[in-house]
Amino acid sequence: MASPTESSKWSTLPKNILEGITHRLPNPCDYVRFGVVCKGWHFFVHKNYKQKHLLHVHQNIPLLLFPTEDQELRGLYNITQVNKFTLELILINPFLGDGKTIKLPPIEFCYEDEIDRMDQYGVVKAILSKEPNVSPRDYEVVALYGVYARLAHYKSGDKFWSYAEVIDMEPLSDVIFYKDLVLAVDRFSWIKSFTLEPKREIQTINCSPWYLKQNTLMKKLPRKARNYVLGAYLVQNSKGYLLLVRRCFWDKDVFAAKVIAEAKRLREIALKDEHVEVEESESEEKEEGPYLTLEFKVYILSFSSRGKRLMRKIRTRTLNGETLFLGDNNSISVPTSKYPQLHPNPIYYTDYYYDVYIRNYEFGSCDTGIFNVENGKFDKHYVPSFSTKAMPPPIFVVLQ
Repeated sequence: MASPTESSKWSTLPKNILEGITHRLPNPCDYVRFGVVCKGWHFFVHKNYKQKHLLHVHQNIPLLLFPTEDQELRGLYNITQVNKFTLELILINPFLGDGKTIKLPPIEFCYEDEIDRMDQYGVVKAILSKEPNVSPRDYEVVALYGVYARLAHYKSGDKFWSYAEVIDMEPLSDVIFYKDLVLAVDRFSWIKSFTLEPKREIQTINCSPWYLKQNTLMKKLPRKARNYVLGAYLVQNSKGYLLLVRRCFWDKDVFAAKVIAEAKRLREIALKDEHVEVEESESEEKEEGPYLTLEFKVYILSFSSRGKRLMRKIRTRTLNGETLFLGDNNSISVPTSKYPQLHPNPIYYTDYYYDVYIRNYEFGSCDTGIFNVENGKFDKHYVPSFSTKAMPPPIFVVLQ
């Protein structure tokens, strides 16, 4: 008599049935569990997962990478399952050979970039236009680098990076590939596009024959201090819309108080010894509490058909069934319907490392949480241990 396993022939299910099953698996962990059932399922997973990932890249929920209490390892935190996993990270697999290692040329830093701050400002962020393993000859990389977060561009096969022209440009806050465009936003929320243009002359230092020409698409907010934000993000949601998110650390009353306090400090410096007054102001600053996010403002961006003009920027108080995950290294949007454990209309965010985290050093990574776009309320998702306050704050990572 045949066993139940033999009679059901689970290991030889047709491809369309396997596709129907795996289509309902939202998490990469579920894919792993599915693949260890038998050799047939493992072969199917190995062959089809990469294609599924590329088609549904905006639907994979990220995990939070955090330092462990012994400060020697990193752990992963699953927000939907409220689980912690300890792991060791291997950035390069030597068994894959040189063909699987992406080697990029070094970035030429400017003279303004301070060497002692390169650990924070060396390469602030780097993103890919395509998956290099799938399109090894047709991918691009853009990077924000240096203290002033300038833009550099690399195309597969190039020997050098191409750099953006410097014309009194504010530090960039974020960059994204969007519909064959390279778009960036600065801290005043001015939206800029960058295109590769040939150089008239090739310098001896930067030998790339190209440079990045910038074009400001929208500059509605005047470059005044009240419009300045430390964090601005560009995120494409799963429906293809581009969102601008502004992260505010102080409201109008707080800003007005800071302006008055700064004016008072400058008047006192003019009348007293500057060295003594600076010491007093530093001691007063230490008595302040940590910098915490007060609000997120979300805007929907609408472009012309060719993407050369930004037609509209509309404030919205709903994410229309999406969940945003914001971080300095990466920001993504996923459909909330796939993860009922998530809050409605939420922004999950991590600590803003640059500048703010330095001021918050004695408090540790405390500015992580959940912001409800609809009602403006805050909640917590993961609270780092105080013993890890000297370590870098948690970041979101998406499993490939």
